[in-house]
Amino acid sequence: MQKTGFIFILLLLLTACKVNYSFSGVSVSKDIHTFQVDYIPNNASYIVPGLNEDFRNQLIDRINRQTSLTEVSSNGDLIFQGEITQYETQPIAATAQQTAGENRLSITLSLDYINNKKEADNYTKQYTFYYDYPANATFEDIQEEAHKYIFEKILDAIFNDTLAKW
Repeated sequence: MQKTGFIFILLLLLTACKVNYSFSGVSVSKDIHTFQVDYIPNNASYIVPGLNEDFRNQLIDRINRQTSLTEVSSNGDLIFQGEITQYETQPIAATAQQTAGENRLSITLSLDYINNKKEADNYTKQYTFYYDYPANATFEDIQEEAHKYIFEKILDAIFNDTLAKW
């Protein structure tokens, strides 16, 4: 009898105390099931065709890969809205000959995050990251690598702020 009672209490405790483990660091409430990523316009003064859609697709892909949330086109539990507000290249290091030794590409994205299940989590924030490259490199040569690097940094920051809560 004592053995049966002990096993029953142990089983009750194990089922009552549930701990969620996640290797991706995702911390999403159980009542959140869907997300939507709205169209992200490119309102920077210099517009790279397709940049906004590339970013949007990568954000959707990141959420799909690292969460069990389902993408919807409207009425999502979580909504990501934003715009690209800045895209610029500028010299950052001069040589002895007074020419640029290194350039920097910066991209800024303004994001509105809406959590329809917990309004206290809603926010608007700007994310800016950059990629430095040698002045003797052509912009066309580094553009794809630069976009990939900058998008990865922005996506990490967005993911940590919204879904991982780091």
